[in-house]
Amino acid sequence: MARELMTFCWRQLGDGDMLYERLLRHSLTTDPLETYAPFARCGLRHGPLERLLAHTSALGSFRGVELMPNRRLAVANAARVVGLDQGGHGYDWETLTRATWLGGTPEPWLIDWMTGYCVTHTVFHLTDWAADPTGLPDDLTAYVSAWLPVWIDIWAEIEQWDLVAELMIVGCCLKEPYCDPADWERLARVQHADGLLPRDGEPVDPDPEQRFRDHQHTSVVVAVAGTLAVSRTLGGAAGAR
Repeated sequence: MARELMTFCWRQLGDGDMLYERLLRHSLTTDPLETYAPFARCGLRHGPLERLLAHTSALGSFRGVELMPNRRLAVANAARVVGLDQGGHGYDWETLTRATWLGGTPEPWLIDWMTGYCVTHTVFHLTDWAADPTGLPDDLTAYVSAWLPVWIDIWAEIEQWDLVAELMIVGCCLKEPYCDPADWERLARVQHADGLLPRDGEPVDPDPEQRFRDHQHTSVVVAVAGTLAVSRTLGGAAGAR
């Protein structure tokens, strides 16, 4: 099913032609590379796009695009997945990591909603979505391991289920995975019969299209969290690949 879904999405992108055309016209955009990475991981490759990416990603202008620190990690990880970080074109992962909020191991009680999402994505990209849990430095692993249960409880209490689910993915990215059954029981209690997981505690719009737009991200995040939780608790390195 996963292969069929990826193939369908690839066809929707014109077998990669749309990503190529976008990068050709907008050379400083990073989303063609970030979008291409999961397809390349699955063996869905586009030769002209890769040649163009190899050129643009090595340029100082591309490397200097102003992005949030966790987004810089996203670009670096995408380049790593595609294979564009070879031959002297690699990224300084230590510098990129320490530029993030998480990289400074700051006061954990001052974390806010948006910073919470930045933390989750910092972990995702450093560990390649749990494929390499050793990618999170030891001091950050200790910091996240200590505070992750607290953060999950805080956002569960105010029913921010989307962020809760992302934090649960973080737990699967740790060297010693944190997968508390109680967290899953909480999500199960708010999940709808058709599988939808609401993004927060607000009423769900009955209109099918609006319902999908409002909550599709959370449902996908929970599916990722569940896949990784099963993989890590069964002793695998990770199922992100």
